[in-house]
Amino acid sequence: MSALNLVHPELINGPNPLLEAAAPFLTFAKLPAALKHEPLKAIDWRSLPPEYRTTLLSQADQHYCPSRLILDFADSVQSMLRGGLMARNPLSVAEQCRINALALADNMEKVHLQSLRKRAGGGILSAITGMGKSVGSERILEAIAPQQVVVHSKSEVCGWSSLTQVLYLVIDAPFNGTPGGLLARIVEGLDALLGTDYSETLRKLRNLDAALLLVHKTLSNHRVGMLVIDENQQDNFDQSVWQRSFILFFLSVMNLGIPVMLLGNPQAFVRLETVSQNVRRFSTVGYYELIPAASSGEDWWSKDYVPKMCQFMLCDEAPPMTEIIEATFGMSAGVPGLFGPIWVEAQRIALRRGGDRTCVTHADLLAAGTTSRGKGLLAIASQISGATSLQRFIDIPAKVAVCRSESGEPNAAGPKASAEGERGVSEQMDPIRAKLERDMKAKEKAAAKRMEKANHLNPDDLRAYELKMEIYAGFEGAQEPLLTSGGRAPPKLR
Repeated sequence: MSALNLVHPELINGPNPLLEAAAPFLTFAKLPAALKHEPLKAIDWRSLPPEYRTTLLSQADQHYCPSRLILDFADSVQSMLRGGLMARNPLSVAEQCRINALALADNMEKVHLQSLRKRAGGGILSAITGMGKSVGSERILEAIAPQQVVVHSKSEVCGWSSLTQVLYLVIDAPFNGTPGGLLARIVEGLDALLGTDYSETLRKLRNLDAALLLVHKTLSNHRVGMLVIDENQQDNFDQSVWQRSFILFFLSVMNLGIPVMLLGNPQAFVRLETVSQNVRRFSTVGYYELIPAASSGEDWWSKDYVPKMCQFMLCDEAPPMTEIIEATFGMSAGVPGLFGPIWVEAQRIALRRGGDRTCVTHADLLAAGTTSRGKGLLAIASQISGATSLQRFIDIPAKVAVCRSESGEPNAAGPKASAEGERGVSEQMDPIRAKLERDMKAKEKAAAKRMEKANHLNPDDLRAYELKMEIYAGFEGAQEPLLTSGGRAPPKLR
């Protein structure tokens, strides 16, 4: 077998410049090592006195050791990206004609949509805050496509004088939940990567057709390998008047051969999950939901995540791993984004004591939840674990606490820790209860305004908009989707 085929196994079908520009294929067994990043291994932190090491605690944000919870998702993302590039081989005459037809179009009505279609899939990663959606996705993309931008030189056989290829594009969903905001985020993301000025071109356009055409052209012309939309929330997606239009737009992008991955809070996808076609299309790559560990003994938590996170250590000694897990579970509720800061805070407490050698103690672990940095985390953990009936955080679905309660697993910190957490939260809530009530009323008022705006929209105009999106999404005779399982590198020249 050719060595090149082991680097890019898809090339067994023949050459493909878009794939050849990508990083080598990572087998499932190689993914953990590729995703792992331990910044402390590159520095001699032990040469510093303990109290001086506190400044290095900020590097915990760069520490990443993947748990088994994320590996299947990582493999799916790689398959999605590479599968999309494989399907859009620029050496294909048919593909060149397809890209040129879209690039030269000045009106979608003049383009035969069937001729533009390419197979691509979609996926969803759903989780509450702290489960590692954004951090994990960023690390995965950096590992499988370290060169986000690749500049190709002239190629007559590919039919281009030059091409700037974008392996993936990550944007945040627009906070205002509007189609215009989404289109603007996409071109702004490309401008930030490439130094282009597509945003100014978009601002000059006065109608939806022209704006949609510009965005579809731009994504296709740069052969974007994957479009990732992060920060989907209940307000800006699920409750948006334009939610159906968003979904139709994502389908239209997939129908151009560009895979789409949505990241967000479970509450963002409630309405999407009620339509079987949506679930089917976004399940072609995978519909993933990251759920907190139900108990301190859950394998991915006790044998995988916590031991790996504890490898970020600037102290000389620490308690046994079982003791760390038991002492902190009540403060973290099985959420990686809560355990990490607690572990760092415990080290901060130990390092501030100074001395020749520092040891993180059991008392330091417990004290970490009482500091200014830890109190808020403890309140979040209490709601997630069901240790409190107070629903302070509206972005944590009630079903999370219900699932934890029905699991029958007690908090690892025991009844005493739960009671203390409840009492601490209650004491904090008295001064801010009025503010919470004001915030809830403000959200209800904003939701009412959105509904009022929707009711005042001309039904014909709204339907006309959705009809345009349906045309782009290619509902009529839609194809079957393809079934697939921080610091930015400079552009790669080819």
